[in-house]
Amino acid sequence: MSIKFVKRVTFLCPALLTGGPEAVHQAAQVLNQEGLPADIAYYGAGGGLRIDGSRLEVTPPAENPCLTEFAHYEPVVCRQALLRRHHLVVLPEVLAVQAASIPGASVAVWWLSVDNGLLGVGEAARRSLFADRSVRHFHQSAYAEDFLRGVGIPASYPLGDFTDPRFTAVPSTGPNPEPAVAYNPAKGADLAAAFFGGSPGLRAAPIQGMSKPQIVDLLGSTMVYVDFGHLPGKDRLPREAAASGAVVFVRRLGAGRFAGDFPVPDFFRFDEADVHSGELARRVAAVQVEPGRFWAEQEPFRARISGEREELREQVRRLRGQRQAA
Repeated sequence: MSIKFVKRVTFLCPALLTGGPEAVHQAAQVLNQEGLPADIAYYGAGGGLRIDGSRLEVTPPAENPCLTEFAHYEPVVCRQALLRRHHLVVLPEVLAVQAASIPGASVAVWWLSVDNGLLGVGEAARRSLFADRSVRHFHQSAYAEDFLRGVGIPASYPLGDFTDPRFTAVPSTGPNPEPAVAYNPAKGADLAAAFFGGSPGLRAAPIQGMSKPQIVDLLGSTMVYVDFGHLPGKDRLPREAAASGAVVFVRRLGAGRFAGDFPVPDFFRFDEADVHSGELARRVAAVQVEPGRFWAEQEPFRARISGEREELREQVRRLRGQRQAA
């Protein structure tokens, strides 16, 4: 698919400091750098979007933390837009069923997650969305690509993101020294509690209530990171942990099932049974005994992470119908 007819791109984006909005800011920055004007229409936190005929009107949120936290991505704020075919409006997957309500413009849905995308959406609305061939679909993960193929979308197109440069600026040269297990207690909390409850000898390092610099410091010293969540997309924390030198384990669920999203040997994937049987704890203990060996086995994962920004740039060039850089 080519979008070489497009002269402007507007991303709809919630005013939240989560992985999806960060991806939006990254894609918009790369599009602008590649010569295709891209801006961001924020909603939520008191702000909103309204379509008046063929015009999109944007009421900015009273407070928008994205403009501070993501300032290094140089966001361009959209306040209004005339909706025409050459203007591509990109919706996050949580707004997917509203694609038909944007008249005049070209519309795409960017599937940054799968499991969270159609919560509460009825079957009729789902069928209507996926039957509408005028709507384009971008996928951030192999998991999302597989999902879209399964619901009958004949072709979706890769549009990724990249790991925050604060984690990739200094390449890891060896395993981290602290024999602790970092994890995100906001995702898979019950499974994490079962894991640590059954493994009292393992020191937990929860990532909770921390600033981004604090997370950088924690992941840069902790030997192991375990993601107990359901991985609705190619989540950031496992990638940030790997780039920081941690040995990463991902749950075999959602994007965690796909080598295209997390290119690690199967040893580093686990399911709920592995937690309750003690198998995951045995694998983590093995890493702590021989960290260099297992860290080396994740070199392809780290190499993939280090090339994400350029991969996104090439994806944008292909969407614009341009040849890849030599």
